[in-house]
Amino acid sequence: MADIFPLFVSYQQVAVFNSNLDSPFNDWGPRHVSQGFSWRSESVSFRIPDGEMCMIEVLRDAESPTLGGVSTREILTPFELIEDNSVIIGSITDENNISILEGGKYQVIFELLPGGTHELHKFDHGIRFRFVKKDDAVFEIRKADQEMDTSSPLDLHAQAAQ
Repeated sequence: MADIFPLFVSYQQVAVFNSNLDSPFNDWGPRHVSQGFSWRSESVSFRIPDGEMCMIEVLRDAESPTLGGVSTREILTPFELIEDNSVIIGSITDENNISILEGGKYQVIFELLPGGTHELHKFDHGIRFRFVKKDDAVFEIRKADQEMDTSSPLDLHAQAAQ
């Protein structure tokens, strides 16, 4: 069953990272900002347009989505879940611990959805994360909005924020 929860987003980023990671957030260079994500194998952050209250939906493999609306951004990245099946989805000031099926390599699919209301909670953006077990996960900007630049090569090397 999908996890759905509200998340207060600070500094326009939502991060997915291993629960045991000492420095979970990434530094952002200009190319990271324009491509919409900053990536390390155990931590990936996605840029969110203006708006602070988001509704997060986490799906595993083929689970059916609950949040509606047409996505304006879709970004695929690899993600390696190590040691246990626990991943954190959060921002600088708010986070949630989520259980994923098992450790290993995953394709994370990020979708930015329009705002709305879910169970009486108003939100500026919906965000859907789908975790698909996959050894040969890829990087892909499947759908971009006007704030993103898809004309340059992707920057696939981020440093931990200090």
